[in-house]
Amino acid sequence: MPAKKTYGDLGDACATAHALDVVGDRWSLIVVRELMLGPRRFADLQSAVVGITPTVLTERLRHLAGVGVVEHATLDDLARTRAYRLTPWGRGLEDVMAALGRWAHGSPGFPVAGGSMTPDGAIVAMRTMTPPTPEAPRPVELGIDLVDVRRAAAGVRRYRLRWRARSFELVEGLAEAPDATVTGDSTAWTEVVFGMGPLEEAERDGRLAVDGDVDALTTVLELYRSVLAG
Repeated sequence: MPAKKTYGDLGDACATAHALDVVGDRWSLIVVRELMLGPRRFADLQSAVVGITPTVLTERLRHLAGVGVVEHATLDDLARTRAYRLTPWGRGLEDVMAALGRWAHGSPGFPVAGGSMTPDGAIVAMRTMTPPTPEAPRPVELGIDLVDVRRAAAGVRRYRLRWRARSFELVEGLAEAPDATVTGDSTAWTEVVFGMGPLEEAERDGRLAVDGDVDALTTVLELYRSVLAG
């Protein structure tokens, strides 16, 4: 098979064309999305990026490492597990993906009917739609424990949302003293956050459970509802 020509090979000096040479292949930005919140093992990525084969994932990771977006990492566990993470330059893609995500919200084909979200995808979407320095009506800390029911064996991913005054933090990790903790399916959580389904219904059918101060959770949900309302 002849080597695939890049835009650079064709003499296109545009920076956008170069960006497409770096991350424009199918799956590349999806792999980046799943690395946005921290290092992941190959098996984590294989589970999260639904539809990708091990061979293609290996090729994408090799390419992304070769162009400086991804690098190898060692997890801080007893086994010193090998993993992948974004480079500092690669982490800059969050702003790019956020702009694409906000743009996609105006598409006549969005939201995707019957679509699902991974835990990291749900949190990255929340980060995308969080306004800059939103003012907190009250201090809030949430624990958000999500599982992708399509890949339940992958286990639970834990995240911490902390909102104080104009400081808003949403990261991977265990909440230390949460006002409330949400547990359940990542797609159901996405639907609740972005107004596609009521929290009460998700609780009723067992897709989500809330432990703690429901008013604290409502404060966060109202932030996203205000964003979507424009």
